[in-house]
Amino acid sequence: MVSFCSCSSRVPSRGAADFSMSALRSKARLLTAVLLPVVGACATADPPRTGRIVSSAWARPADSGATSGAYLTIINADSSSVELVGASSAVALAAEVHETMTHEGMSHMMARTAVAIAPRDSLVMKSGGLHIMLLQLTRPLAVGDTIPLTLRFSAGDSVMVNVPVRDF
Repeated sequence: MVSFCSCSSRVPSRGAADFSMSALRSKARLLTAVLLPVVGACATADPPRTGRIVSSAWARPADSGATSGAYLTIINADSSSVELVGASSAVALAAEVHETMTHEGMSHMMARTAVAIAPRDSLVMKSGGLHIMLLQLTRPLAVGDTIPLTLRFSAGDSVMVNVPVRDF
């Protein structure tokens, strides 16, 4: 007998008769009986909620100590409304949700404490509108870098996004 086992005990070889068709059918029936309820439960269960989905994220390049902006789209895939209530990043001392507005011909920015996202709707954050301000950068942001950004929501969940730095 040839053994490929490195252990010291000898394993007896199995004869061809041990792998008969009736033994294989019996094992297949047992496997089907065990797995069918599990697969059936997965197939009939409600699809999982996906919560928030973030896409099209990017940030502007900036020097250390300066301010940058991050822009992205957030999809609320839930059946109830949620609010974006905050943001943070390891590359900035503070990250705030801001909105650029024009009043009497003058543009200015205002911090927003919460921005609602309707059920199954999206929030587009773009230059000249809503965005994430990254204040007092702890390091320079260069084109090609990727920075971490965490978004916090009123439902208590957070989404961490890796945001590429690129020219606008």
